[in-house]
Amino acid sequence: MLRAAFIASSLIFLALLSSSCATRPSPTPPQPILRIHEHTNGSVALQVAIRDLLPSRRHHPVIRLVGVTHLGTTDYYQALQQRLDAQPLVLFEGVGAADKQFVSKRDNQYALQPALARALGLRFQLDAIDYSSPQFINSDLSVEELSRIFARPDPATSSESGADPTPDAGSDAPIGELFSLMDGSSWTGVFMRFGIAFISASPKLQATVRLVLIETLGSLEGDLGDATGLPPDLRRLMEILIRERNSAVLQDLTQLIERGRKSRRERVPSVAIFYGAGHLSDLERRIRAELGYVPGPDEWLTAFDVNPRKSGLGDTEVAVARRMVRDQLRSLGMRKDPK
Repeated sequence: MLRAAFIASSLIFLALLSSSCATRPSPTPPQPILRIHEHTNGSVALQVAIRDLLPSRRHHPVIRLVGVTHLGTTDYYQALQQRLDAQPLVLFEGVGAADKQFVSKRDNQYALQPALARALGLRFQLDAIDYSSPQFINSDLSVEELSRIFARPDPATSSESGADPTPDAGSDAPIGELFSLMDGSSWTGVFMRFGIAFISASPKLQATVRLVLIETLGSLEGDLGDATGLPPDLRRLMEILIRERNSAVLQDLTQLIERGRKSRRERVPSVAIFYGAGHLSDLERRIRAELGYVPGPDEWLTAFDVNPRKSGLGDTEVAVARRMVRDQLRSLGMRKDPK
């Protein structure tokens, strides 16, 4: 059961981060935005940072990187909402969500992430966060923009093969496959729907999946765009989903700073970037390198936790789950520690 839970959780993990260009290196790499915290009572928690980036130039705003997991407890999202509502401006992720109708569009439709949240006794981000405030501004690509990006030839493949760099009409298929996975209409999505049904029926399996997700997300180094162990097509998909969307945020942020430089009325003391935690390593690196910001203090919030012993998981089962997670991350090139 443990191995089956691990395999299913790994697929779910890739889907969770998906829904989430070379850059100049920073003097020091960003610190992780996710971490595992073990409590004295035996519970294991996934914690997510809210990180301040401090400007080196006068009148530039403090940038608050508000990392988020797409699944969490009610208390976690209430704490996030409180902090976001206190910001004068929030740039949030959401492909094609410029009209803020992304929540209503999901009505009466199956979606993987809300179903998984219910199975694990958690909340889904889009159901838990109120985006209606006018200071919440969408900062992302549209579906059409993503499709155009996917239609471009892969520079690495074109240069190696000497092929004519003409866009392939079917080269945006990966994004369609991803959406099919998330709405459960693909064969993989159907398989995962059955897997989620099994999870919801077993408290021990719920705890196992929670533990695997905590260990996976909390042990990541870098992001999936750096995962050298992924198949080339999937790695390119992750690079686009992370780096191209981050470029859209960086463009909006640069324009905001420029407007503030030209007019006092346009200045804001701080701006929050509310994005999936998988985006923030690359985004922080680029903000520091291109805009001259430096790391400030972190605040850590607990997204969700699990107490293995209270859930019926023995020490051996916990050790096996952790070993499998770390082995899988090493095979993907996402973890470099020794076995």
